[in-house]
This record gives sequence, C-alpha cells and structure tokens, in this order.
Amino acid sequence: VSLLAATATPGWAAPDKLFSAINERLSHMQSVAAWKADNDKPVEDLPREKVVLEAARAKAVENGLSADNVTLFFQAQIDAAKDIQTCWIDRWNGGEARPQNVPDLIMDVRPELLRLGNDILTLLAETPVEASDKEAFTQAVTVECLSDDARNALFEGLVDVHE
Repeated sequence: VSLLAATATPGWAAPDKLFSAINERLSHMQSVAAWKADNDKPVEDLPREKVVLEAARAKAVENGLSADNVTLFFQAQIDAAKDIQTCWIDRWNGGEARPQNVPDLIMDVRPELLRLGNDILTLLAETPVEASDKEAFTQAVTVECLSDDARNALFEGLVDVHE
C-alpha cells in the first residue's frame, strides 16, 4: 500500500493515478510540437482549445463537478501544453535535434489525448486534491519543459476543482 493510498480519505481515490494521467498527457506535447513544426502550424490553436474546454465543461457536469473549476484546470493544462510545445520548438530552433518519425497529431496523438483527458476528468471526480498533496504532485509530474509556474498553476487548478 502506498503512503498516498494509506492516507486517502475513505471512499476517495488516492491522487497518484490522477497525477500520473496528467503527466502522461503532458508527455505527448513533444510529439505535438514536432508535428506542428513539421506541418508549419502554430502552437496556439484557439478553435481546438474551445472544443477541449467545452467538452471538459460537459463532462464536469456529468461527473458532478463545477464546470467553471474544471474549465480553469483544463485551461491550466492547455497553457502548460503550449509552454511545453514552445520550449521544444525553441530548443529545436536552437540546434537541438528534432524527433524523426513524428506521429500524426490527428490520427495518432489526439485520440490518446482525448482518452487521457476523459480519464483525468473521471479521476478528478473521484479524487479531491489537497494542498498537502503538492510534493506528490511535484514528484509525479516531471515532463521535460514544464515550467515551475505552469506546474504550480496545474496544482492550484486541481486543488480548486473540489472547492
């Protein structure tokens, strides 16, 4: 039994699965950045962001969560994703080797991002995150190019989901 599971409130899931899903979702951002760079697409895609946020709002309501708080958390995820993508593109523009054989964003990566987004929403409904979970979050969410500011905004968004 993990320490997190041992200290979780009865009836609630420990946040380690939630943190892992967030880390896994953000880990795809290097591939997203490479695809966008290869296809001359901007990092920011406001129409796609709108679709993601509207779907998150609807799923939040289905799961008995505050649509506004879930939207704020998903916006923090989107902002973190854009920061990670920008970081990778800046590195490649600075001479670091870009990945070869990049998976297709539409056919390969996006379905995985949608699956993980749904998993995260389901886990959010089962898993209140408290300020005391910050160290576990920091240890679990270790994606390269994730800034401390973005990591903090994600964590604050998680804490606020159940307020």
